Amino acid sequence: MSSSSVEFLKSAVVILGLCTLGAAVGIYLLMEIHYRRQQARQARKVILENRLSRAPAEEDPRVSWSTSSRADREIIMDILAEQATLADPKWQDAIQQVFFSLGVFDEWLGDLRRGSVARRVHAAMRLGSVRDPRAVEALVSAAEDRAWQVRLAITISLGRWADPRGVPGLIRVARHPSRSVPDLTLAAALAACAEEQPALLAGLLRAPESRLRIIASWALSEIADPSVLQPLLDITEDPDPEVRAKSARALARLHERESVEALSRLARDPVWFVRVRAQDALAELGDVRGEDAVLSGIEDPVREVRYRAASALRRIRGMRGEVAARVLFTTSPRGFRSLISEWDRAGFLWEVVKGLSACSSQSFRASVKTVRILIAARVTRVLSNFILYFPDLKARLRLVLLFRESSSPKVEAEILAVARSPACHRLVARKIFELFSDASSPSVGRQPQVP
Repeated sequence: MSSSSVEFLKSAVVILGLCTLGAAVGIYLLMEIHYRRQQARQARKVILENRLSRAPAEEDPRVSWSTSSRADREIIMDILAEQATLADPKWQDAIQQVFFSLGVFDEWLGDLRRGSVARRVHAAMRLGSVRDPRAVEALVSAAEDRAWQVRLAITISLGRWADPRGVPGLIRVARHPSRSVPDLTLAAALAACAEEQPALLAGLLRAPESRLRIIASWALSEIADPSVLQPLLDITEDPDPEVRAKSARALARLHERESVEALSRLARDPVWFVRVRAQDALAELGDVRGEDAVLSGIEDPVREVRYRAASALRRIRGMRGEVAARVLFTTSPRGFRSLISEWDRAGFLWEVVKGLSACSSQSFRASVKTVRILIAARVTRVLSNFILYFPDLKARLRLVLLFRESSSPKVEAEILAVARSPACHRLVARKIFELFSDASSPSVGRQPQVP
């Protein structure tokens, strides 16, 4: 490489380094300027808030407005918009009148129609705090704005208004081809606006775009009533699985025979997450007419469906020994294990063992019967842990007696292993060795010295 090439390369590296350093310094200065401006604006906002906080009905806002700069007026508008949303109801009407008397309401309407993107966003957000029908009309009219930021602000404001007149505007936003406003935000806003009239969303359930049907059914999952029962039943056969899943959530709000029948069909849907939502909905309804669908779900090949079905059965029938016995004798071992695993997380086994020391003879007999069923079904490892750690010594000893009824060498080995554990209570360990001393297995028959 020639000396001239080396010198050129060195110069290029130096220039590149200087450019990088200059860019870094420039970015830092811009950030510092922006930070200082924000700090100054926040400080000024605190001052103006203190000045306006005494009573919105007084002349303070008008006086402050007439003597303020444009920057301060922007801050005052933000303060009044926040107060209109958060203030005590007795002051809200007064704040609304301030909006009109200062002329800011008309200014926001004009900004929403003709302003820059930033001003249209600010106007849309501020109009969400003005309780005037013209605000809703303006927001609905601007719902097809070309800027997604404005459409998002309109969606939030209409949702804050929670007025049925805002539903058409939200539907326009949802139909926009850019799909830049999140589906969750749209669904929440639609639910707020259609809360008193859910039937306003029935037409959206028949939209050709699956996204619109998903959004509508998502919103109805929070507000559905009998007026939308038939449209919801129709979309349970929708070709899109997410629509079917969302319909299950909405049907969970309708305690009707048709709802239970539709959810029972969805509980056998070919798509696993639809079956999950159907089991959750059946649990929410708690209707015994859905029990057959729940029992079939306990044998589902997908683990999550089995656990949701077990939870649904618990809410429909309660955690009772006879229910567990029915599952044991009518379903597969895998389904029974899923049931016990789910119920154990809800405290089923704890309550069963606790019943062994109950004063009520009925509770005691029910617990004894259930423990025998569990031991016969080989649910022994979890029960043997109760012999070690359950707080009631009487229940532990009775549990040992019930284990002794089993003639299985494997069960005897498990119980003797418990007795050998340092955590085992000495009285419990002695009782185990007394009861299992005649075990035929050589490995089981060895008895260490009990302290």
